[in-house]
Order: sequence, then structure tokens, then C-alpha cells
Amino acid sequence: MLISNLLKSVCTHKSWYALTKVSMTHLFPSSLKSGLYVITCQRLDKHYVGQSENVTARLNAHKTKLKRGCHESSVLQEDFQKYGENGFLFQKLFFGAGLEKRVREEFETCILLVLSEQSRYNFYTNWRKRGRLTNPFFGKKHTLEARKAQSNAKKGLPSPFAGKKQSDEVRQVLSRHNSGKADRRKPLRIDSHYYESITEASEKTGLSRRLIRERCNSENIPNYCWVEKEKEAS
Repeated sequence: MLISNLLKSVCTHKSWYALTKVSMTHLFPSSLKSGLYVITCQRLDKHYVGQSENVTARLNAHKTKLKRGCHESSVLQEDFQKYGENGFLFQKLFFGAGLEKRVREEFETCILLVLSEQSRYNFYTNWRKRGRLTNPFFGKKHTLEARKAQSNAKKGLPSPFAGKKQSDEVRQVLSRHNSGKADRRKPLRIDSHYYESITEASEKTGLSRRLIRERCNSENIPNYCWVEKEKEAS
């Protein structure tokens, strides 16, 4: 399905009529960063649809991950490796550009709803309603090479908190929480490997500290656990 036909199909979908209240002048701007995008495998006529505050940066991020072999969608990654970069189109859609995030997400859902499961790489049509089991990577583990590639891809990027300041209230809460704690290291195990702290585990596995902490706190991922919980269980 060509992109033009894809958008034509969206315009006939019932959800479109609720969105036409938005001024049509917002659909085809010339210089706005935010909007929707489509990654298309030309050989299979299969699409990955998304939206972003900065479409160019998001498309470049997708392309970088695909080239490094660590994209979140394993199916898209396999097809990219099979057909190569020249077999794919990375397109910005002026359709819906410049709109607020909520409306962009509605447009994204409209496009995905007119695509069959065989014609899209997205595993869900509405990311706000997706469950963990719809995640194509759920229950799987990144290889060490993929972890390092993800870590390297994020190096040099500015922190989302850069230039911001915590309020006095937040500082007081953190101060009370950290008071009297000379050593806040928390030993853990990942796949039977012992780490003295989250920082050490992050450096050696390439995973973010936040992800490691979430997995250790989850009861559904037994190969990630705090050592103190192991002792309590025994």
C-alpha cells in the first residue's frame, strides 16, 4: 500500500471525522518539527508508523538502531538486515504536523487501524492501551553486544533534566530520604551474576540503572533480584 493510498484510507476511517475539527492549515506546513512518520519495507509493503515532537531526530534514531542491529522491533530488524537500507523508505508525513501530542497520537491510531497486522510492524494500534504481552521483546533478553550498542547510542546525549532545578520541597524530601545513609549501595544479582551496586551492574551490562531497578523490583522477572530479598526468601 503506497503512502498516498494509506492516507486516503485514513481519511475514510470513521475516527477521521472527529479529527477534522482541527484546522486543515495544520496538515501541510513547511517547517514544523513535530508530526508523524512512516518506515516502509518496499519489498513487503509493510509499515512502521509513529509520531514525535521531532520527526527528523526520531527517524534518524530508528535508522541508527537498525544499522547497529538493536532496534526494539525484532521483526523490523530482521527485514532490515534481509533487504538492507535501500529496501526501506524513511518518510516524514506533513499529515498531522505541528499538532499537539494527543492529536498526533489519534492520527497515528487512525493510520494503524486501517492497516492489517500483516501490513504493519507495530504490535499495537494504541500505545496507551498496550499491555506488556504486546511488547515483541517481552520475556526476551538483549545480547551483550546489543546492550553495549544501546549504551553507546545514548552516550553524549544531554540529560532530560539538564538546565532544570529541583524545587525546595523536592530537595527537602531527598535530604530526609538520604540522611544517615553513608553507604546506599544495594547488592543485586542478574542471571546469577553478583553486583555490588546498580551502578556496577549498569556499567558491566550496558543497561540503564532505572531499567535494572525496575526489573529487580518486579516479581515477574526472577533472574533480576536484590540480594537482601534472596536472604529473606531463604
